[in-house]
Amino acid sequence: MTTRAHEIADALRQKIICGELEPDLRLQEVPLASSFGTSRTPIREALRLLENENLVVYSANRGFVVRSYSLEDIKHAFDVRAALEGMACRLVAEIGLSAKHDQTMKDCLERMEEIVGGERWEERQKHEWFELNYRFHQTIIVASGNRLLADLIVQTQRLPKIFDERQRLQNATANQISLLFSFEDTKNSLRDHIEIVSSLRGRQGSRAESLMREHILRSRLAIERRFDKVFG
Repeated sequence: MTTRAHEIADALRQKIICGELEPDLRLQEVPLASSFGTSRTPIREALRLLENENLVVYSANRGFVVRSYSLEDIKHAFDVRAALEGMACRLVAEIGLSAKHDQTMKDCLERMEEIVGGERWEERQKHEWFELNYRFHQTIIVASGNRLLADLIVQTQRLPKIFDERQRLQNATANQISLLFSFEDTKNSLRDHIEIVSSLRGRQGSRAESLMREHILRSRLAIERRFDKVFG
């Protein structure tokens, strides 16, 4: 696959994740080629790549369309992610945390505690929290040293983000940001993170795996609960 095809796939992927390209939207090769100033070949290659990532689907009648995800799809993604990230935690505990990765998680936890203990839970704090949360989980995934595992986890992480971003766009007039997780969920998440780091430092592989699985499955339950409350 050409470099140009990868560049186009990256651009389209971001548009899908942020909700700019809506579910069931047809992705026609000719208009896309014109938009990106290229021929149809790299467009077709990029769409095939996104098809492999389950972000678009192809049918003989409609061509490529942006895939739509249901709440059930998101719940399944969390189930798979719980197993995979649990495995990553076990590997890290068995390998042992490097000083660099340990320091990154320490820094994340300290700032998370400051945010949770503060008097404000507004857009700036929410944005920073989700960035820190991503960095925390990503550090564990990288520390596992398993590239294939990391690639599979990325796919499971995308689905909830796509789902959440689309709900934000649909409800922007109500100013409901980060609808799927409450401030209380964030406090619970911090407690989970602290226990996970403790188990990693203690080289407790089974405990680290179990804690991460439970942590992610709690997020799954939080999404179900909040979805019913906001959209039910």
